[in-house]
Amino acid sequence: MTEARSSIPSQPEVMLKRIHLSLRELIEVAEIARARAAKLQNLHPTDMACLAYLQRVGSPVSAKQISSHLNLSSGSGTALLDRLEAAGYTRRLPNPDDRRSVLIELDTEKAKEPLARLAEIERGYSAMTQSFSENDLAAIAKFLDEMNKIAKRLAEY
Repeated sequence: MTEARSSIPSQPEVMLKRIHLSLRELIEVAEIARARAAKLQNLHPTDMACLAYLQRVGSPVSAKQISSHLNLSSGSGTALLDRLEAAGYTRRLPNPDDRRSVLIELDTEKAKEPLARLAEIERGYSAMTQSFSENDLAAIAKFLDEMNKIAKRLAEY
């Protein structure tokens, strides 16, 4: 009889499996949502990811930082930055610390439409959180912070 009981998953095991499956699905669906948002703007998903990164950072960054963040080769990073600059979403600035390199700056006014698509996704997430208590939100934030640390280590960030 004890053998039969041990094969039944405990409540924490059931919840952990549910969390893992939900997290996996969230990542997949979020990637699809971002890809669709990019497509609606006639952008490649990597272009949209770059705009989101530049907006989040909030200041000019080097092309190398962008390529590293997006896991792109030097050539792919250059092609990405050429596309974004040609569309008017970014501009290259001289790097005051290194005359051999440039910094990439987001033009928030010209990138208003694609950034609005990203904001629409974020508003959806924010609306959902309204039903959670402050303690719930603190637990969720802690969980996501720890998951981000793990994901960054796995990605050799």
